[in-house]
Amino acid sequence: MSVYPASPASQPAPPRDLITSLLRGLRIMELLAAAPEGLLAKTISARSGLNLSTCYHLLNTLVDAGYVLKPAGSQRYSLSGKVSYPSFASLEGAPLVAYLLPSLQALRDETQETAYLSLRDGDAIVLSAIVDSPATVKVGLLFVGYDEANHATALGKAVLAHLDDYDVTAYLERRGMPALTRHTLTDPAALKQELLLTRERGYSLDREEFAAGVCCIGAPIFNASGRVIASLGIPLPCARFKLAGDALAKQVVASAAAATRALTLVRFTGL
Repeated sequence: MSVYPASPASQPAPPRDLITSLLRGLRIMELLAAAPEGLLAKTISARSGLNLSTCYHLLNTLVDAGYVLKPAGSQRYSLSGKVSYPSFASLEGAPLVAYLLPSLQALRDETQETAYLSLRDGDAIVLSAIVDSPATVKVGLLFVGYDEANHATALGKAVLAHLDDYDVTAYLERRGMPALTRHTLTDPAALKQELLLTRERGYSLDREEFAAGVCCIGAPIFNASGRVIASLGIPLPCARFKLAGDALAKQVVASAAAATRALTLVRFTGL
């Protein structure tokens, strides 16, 4: 027996206390949650069944409220991360990198060093962007998407230093502490002491712990609620670190603080 859809007259009327514009806005957010790379307004209009003018009004409202992002120079809209969608684990990464890239590029320009950005992604700390400086060190073992050995990197330690002891212990138990060089810390107690020092001075250090001959300086990035969500840093030859490490550390910290302010201004609070 064939089953045909009920005619509009036979369908139950929607409850009178529903707010249609709110339902439409939520539908748009669901569409964006499934498209972390962002969507054009015309695409949202076609997928939602809303006319284009209505879509623009709703999108502008969501942007003003901080739930949706539309970076300058782009025609794509994406979720800001103010509301977390656990089933779409990757949604925060793309817009977050877009907002942090200017700080990363500024750090590269100011220091003339290659600049790196790592993001927290669930229980991982993932290298998410690299801004090259041709005349300086680039660590060949590192690539976008790398999420290992954060006990040995300044980027990883900058994040771990601002987690509680339980989360640090759980992370180390999951990931281990393999020795990559003769300088790598492989004892949890020693690393936790290093993380305490990192938190007190405001930046992290990798002194040939990940790669021989390379030092790195990192600093944490926080969202508007004060939760650590990322880190940035620069690698450099250890000889240059000994000569200019203190001055470069101040620049790294300043860049991370600028990134934190940028996220606060766009109300990036859901990460």
